[in-house]
Order: sequence, then structure tokens, then C-alpha cells
Amino acid sequence: MVLAMTAGSALAADPVAVLTEIRHGRGEVLVKYAGQADWQRPQPLLALHPGDQVRSDGDARAVVVFTGGGGTRTVTAASGPLAIAAPTAATGSDRGRALVGSVAAFLLGRRPETTYRSLSVRSLQAPPVILAPRRTRVLPGPLTFEWGGPAQARYTVRVLGPSGGVHWEGTDLPRAPLAYPASAPALQPGARYAWELITPGRPAQRAEFEVLAGDAAARIRAGLAQLAPAGAGQSPNTLAVLRAGFLFSEGLHGDARRELLAAIARDGREPGLHVVLAQVYDAMGLAELAAEAHERATALAREGAR
Repeated sequence: MVLAMTAGSALAADPVAVLTEIRHGRGEVLVKYAGQADWQRPQPLLALHPGDQVRSDGDARAVVVFTGGGGTRTVTAASGPLAIAAPTAATGSDRGRALVGSVAAFLLGRRPETTYRSLSVRSLQAPPVILAPRRTRVLPGPLTFEWGGPAQARYTVRVLGPSGGVHWEGTDLPRAPLAYPASAPALQPGARYAWELITPGRPAQRAEFEVLAGDAAARIRAGLAQLAPAGAGQSPNTLAVLRAGFLFSEGLHGDARRELLAAIARDGREPGLHVVLAQVYDAMGLAELAAEAHERATALAREGAR
């Protein structure tokens, strides 16, 4: 599974844009690759090359995000076909476009083939598993621990400090998101921690996370502020893909996951959200959840292709 899919005939030049949103509705979104005569339906998070074209008819709509300073373009029937050209470089004063371009480049750079095995058989009683924080950096401030497992079980959460000693422990906990208590010893910026999930009769689960130092945290918060809704014309799904892609590129896998899950809760019909979520889960070492997200993205893309 790749985050950005391409046509073989369009590989002469590097991709310069990514199709972040496909909404067919009562029309359809179509792509014509450079050097080809036929229009065809695109896959989610498609990589676009110079010379490709994107069009929509009826009430269908697509959103294209360019690398460099090309910004974001919405393609509708009224706007006509969009011809993909190499974007101009962002100026030093246009930091928002530069950030959008760098996130688009990151999405296009997630090109190594990753195979998600189909999960034809799933356990009716899933074992305990750490969800977040897991293989991630986190921003200083409130932190929530999340895990899966039997609803009737009781759990112990143990936070280990940089030296390996017990930093904080909570016992007899239900399976529910757990906010790190304000009364517990503070988590220090720039330090690495581990936490363990302990369930009677089950192997303990363990995951690590790093609390960002102040300067790095400030830079990321500034980037998120630049990727905030800019007005009535802003596409929520594309914005979620960009924010999640930015967090993902900075190693904040847990925050990227939350951004995507919130967007999917608002509108779960956009397959691109599930494609990025599969990539995030894969980076977190959650292979089963990555496969589930990939299967959902594939199913949504097939439904849209009917």
C-alpha cells in the first residue's frame, strides 16, 4: 500500500502535487495522465505529475495540494479541468504556503511499498494493546493514555521515568482514556519515558514516548496555527490530512492519529483520511489497525468507483 499512487506512464518527472480529497457525489472526479488519452477515476492520495489533468463534473469535487508554493486548488465542474504544472517556489514571507508545500512533499515521499495483510479472521476478544502514546513524540502539557482490551478487565498503568524507575502508577483502572493526573510528578520536556499496561493473566504491554523540548514544541504549535481553518472556503478533510501529515512528519504519531480520528468521526467517507491513518498506525507498530484502516480506504474507493 502506498500513500500516493501513480500511473506508470507518468513517472518521467517527479510528482508535484497530491490529490487529497475526492468527492464524487452525483458526478465524478477524473484524471488524465500526461501522455495518455483516456480519463480515469483516481485512487485516494494520488500523486500528480506535470502534464496530468484533473476534472470534475456534476457536483463532484476534488482538492489538489501542490509542493513548493503552489498552494491548494479545488476542482469543480465550474472551475474546469486543472492542468498540473510545476509549482513556483514559495516566498520567504509566504510561510503558510511553504508549510503546505512541505507537507505535500512529505505525503508524496511516503512512497515505499508497505503490504497490509488482509485480516479475514479477527479475535472476538481482542487482547490488551497500547494505543497511545506509542512510538511517538508528544507536546508538553496534558497527556492521555489510551489502550484496547476486554471491557470487563481492570488495568494498571505504570509510567517509567528516564532512569527506568517508576514515575507514577495507577491501579484498578477501567478500559477508558486516562488523563495523566495533574497531581502526579511532572513530565519533563526533552525527556524520554516509557509506560506499561498491566492486566492480570496477560503479558504486560510497554511503549515509549518523548516529551518535546520547549523550542521544538513552540515550532510545531506555530505550524499547527498556520494550518488552522482560513475561512469559509477551507476544506475540512484536506485540512485534516495536512495537519495530520505535518504532525506525522514531526514524529507526533499520536497527535496525527487523533487528528485523523476526529476528521473521520465528522466525515468518514473520505478514503484519503483512512489511507493516512493506515500509514500512521503502521509507523506506530499497530499492524492490525493499519490493515483495518487500509481495508476501509479500499472499500470506500471502490464504492466511489461505481
